Amino acid sequence: MTTMHISAQLQPLWRNKKSSESCRSLKDQLAWLHDADDNFKLKATNQDKLDDKHQPLHTWLSANLTQAIELFSKKTEVNHNVAASMWLKSFNNQFFTSLVALRLKFNRVPVIQFNDIFISTPNGEKIKSLQINNNCHFVCLESDPLASSSQSTVVASHEQLDDAFTHLIQQIGGGLSVLFEKERLKHRPFWGSISLAVSVFFMRLTEKGLSADLAKQILPNAQQWLSNIMPDIGKDLAHIHVAEKKERAILYVQRETCCLKYKIDGKKKCATCHLLSDEERIKKNNKRIPS
Repeated sequence: MTTMHISAQLQPLWRNKKSSESCRSLKDQLAWLHDADDNFKLKATNQDKLDDKHQPLHTWLSANLTQAIELFSKKTEVNHNVAASMWLKSFNNQFFTSLVALRLKFNRVPVIQFNDIFISTPNGEKIKSLQINNNCHFVCLESDPLASSSQSTVVASHEQLDDAFTHLIQQIGGGLSVLFEKERLKHRPFWGSISLAVSVFFMRLTEKGLSADLAKQILPNAQQWLSNIMPDIGKDLAHIHVAEKKERAILYVQRETCCLKYKIDGKKKCATCHLLSDEERIKKNNKRIPS
């Protein structure tokens, strides 16, 4: 018997009044995801339509990353490594979380190089917009609406599609890790941040609540998928759990590293923080379950 892939198991949870059937391009699919949940912020654009506020990410990183982190450090009065962690968290949540949504809703994985990513930071440090090249190649299944186009590489199974996603994480994450090591962010919190951004997708998709029974059915598949797609260096740095109350539930994430946000004056520990006690974590996440 063939086991249902988690992408199929999650399909009934997507909420959007617009049909996704007409979404063929990366641009249309990412726009549909943003319409379903504005936490999925990544966009796709044709390079000739790109405004002058966006720069290729590889150009921006070499010219501006250190200064952006220093600016954030001064504004929030925290150490450089804390500012680096918070900037990375913002990037990862816009980039990787959206790409997980694309993979698990539309079964498509873009083949992205750094020169396919464009960034806008008009105030110096905060990311206003991340966009990818609408015409970059992607890996997909035979059922994809653009499977016959020159833009696509068709694979025979979900497992091969997941392998492509692992390669994407390694490609972009590996390149960023070298830069962030220079910004005094160690490997474990760096990869913990990426693992968090990948697993946070499940928090986003279930935050409006679902039946406790369904949440418990999804949980082992979600955790297994996370374990399968994370590179070895990023494995076991985030875990997915169920919070339930009166037969309603959400999925939430516990990370095994810290983003250090609590060091910013006035900020509390995240609901995902490993520094919380089990009791505090359960209490925080139970409050998030819609009544």
